[in-house]
Amino acid sequence: MTGIIGVLSVNIAESGRLSEIFGDETARQAMADFGAAADGLLTRSLAQHAVIDRHGSAADGRWAACFRVLWDGLPREAWEVAEAIEHAGRNLIRESLLLVFGGATGARITADLSVFLMSPETGERDARACWIQWTEDQLRSQPQRQVVDQAGSSADVTAILADRSIRTVLQPIVRVSDRAVVGFEALSRGPQGSPIERPDQLFDAAHAAGRTVDAELLCAELALERTKDILPPGVFLTINLGPDALALAADKLALAGRTEVMIELTEHLPLNEAEGLVDVVKRLRTLGIRLALDDTGCGFADFDTVRLLRPDIVKLCITVIRNADKGSHFTAEIRESAERLCTLGCLVLAEGVERENQHAALQGCGIELAQGWLYGKPEAVESVRR
Repeated sequence: MTGIIGVLSVNIAESGRLSEIFGDETARQAMADFGAAADGLLTRSLAQHAVIDRHGSAADGRWAACFRVLWDGLPREAWEVAEAIEHAGRNLIRESLLLVFGGATGARITADLSVFLMSPETGERDARACWIQWTEDQLRSQPQRQVVDQAGSSADVTAILADRSIRTVLQPIVRVSDRAVVGFEALSRGPQGSPIERPDQLFDAAHAAGRTVDAELLCAELALERTKDILPPGVFLTINLGPDALALAADKLALAGRTEVMIELTEHLPLNEAEGLVDVVKRLRTLGIRLALDDTGCGFADFDTVRLLRPDIVKLCITVIRNADKGSHFTAEIRESAERLCTLGCLVLAEGVERENQHAALQGCGIELAQGWLYGKPEAVESVRR
């Protein structure tokens, strides 16, 4: 046992703004769910050390544990121990963000996981208020970081893009009233069994290599090639692009004659940046290509973008939908949001439906379309027949 004391801190920046995205009730529930995940993360990350005290506040978006560093006889410096804890914790917090807030929203939430080693003098202060205040001072002294698991190397991504070895899978989109399949979302995966098979790992690696737009355009290109002339009549196809790739879509992708195609904007932007996409969207519409807005909450943050870009479909994210069957206050928020979106001319799609109770609750909320494992998991393109 040593005399070195450390603090493992998990912090979501601007957690109060989540109410603007999801609405008050859903934001509170999401933060409570993430708090439970953060508490488990602290326990797992510090399993080899002696936890002295812990603190959590879902309202502030902060969780931390004060611990005594244990070596177990290994000849390691304290900073090496801290670095190992931080690395493992970052992988875990990344998974927690995606699980609680969904793939798109979870990826854009600014979060920080840090391990601080306290000086011996500070470590002797065993009062909770002292170490918590010390941790807050340390957090204020460093810039906020987006927690990203940078799995895969630049060489891996370059090889995958050169070989076009990205796999395309399709997940059904159904009509809520009768569960009839009306569309498919084209999703991409890295090579099977590779370290970057999962989509979040694939695009994290592409981002780390500075190849995000290249990866997005290739995924879209392959989805268009592989689905040409195979979808049943009247069924639409959505493909995912971020704003930079969307701006290039009309010139880089074979969209002519693909009137069944709808592009999902997967990254929400500040209103002044979204304004730069208005002409891009208009040009795509002249080609017969429609627009969907992915991962939308129930608060006010995304509605200005909806008014500006006028998407054909707005997808309510999994953070909202997972609470659909948890009480009337949640369904009231969903119903109000659906009504507001319908007045703007949008169809509303519920994303991440997994339970029959969620489906039943959505039927009374003005939701027309739905997607999730309840209706079907992503499958190979070859499984879709005209």
